[in-house]
Amino acid sequence: TKSKYVLPDVDEKKASSVAKVYKSPEECGKKTKNYLKEYFVGGDTDDVVLSLHELIGAGSDGSIDRGATVVNNGVLMVLEMKADNVDKFISVITRCFAEEKIEAQAIVNGLNDPLEFLSDIAIDAPLATSHMVSIVSKMIEVGAVKFDFLLDSPEYFRTDCGAAQFGCKVLKKLGGDAVESKANLDIIEKLMTDGDKELYPSGAKDMLC
Repeated sequence: TKSKYVLPDVDEKKASSVAKVYKSPEECGKKTKNYLKEYFVGGDTDDVVLSLHELIGAGSDGSIDRGATVVNNGVLMVLEMKADNVDKFISVITRCFAEEKIEAQAIVNGLNDPLEFLSDIAIDAPLATSHMVSIVSKMIEVGAVKFDFLLDSPEYFRTDCGAAQFGCKVLKKLGGDAVESKANLDIIEKLMTDGDKELYPSGAKDMLC
């Protein structure tokens, strides 16, 4: 006879798949700022990557929204900081992406608000545009976003915030083939407003000079 103290068989696979409860995107945003603040004053890269991984839970339900909030809050925070912290943030997000701890779509979505508010932020933080160019160009370089994501960026950014000029700065930062690519030049052409076309009648190549 079986002892009454024998534990029932446990389906380990089933037990390990019990849904983890993740924080709301808003809570993820607050946590992200705290994690990055600690990291910027001498924290460990492995620690912050693990912390963000646990916040986002890439691949699980809602991870795109959580990941987008992480990127959104992180970018908005570093746009008003020194370049050193921007570089640290970039290294963390690109590592998370390389290790599949954040999805590409989350990064794309997370860049939208910073682009929309960039011209306002730049009033008080003159380096914000340069920082944003660095962030976007690196995300393109590592394959997290494609250059044409600018065509789907917020309307206010495209109509009132010099999206074509911003795109040119990104291409210059990327350098090499990116500047010569006809596909990229076509994207700049599409981003050009009527005002841009008056200033640069020869189009994107003229703007890139």
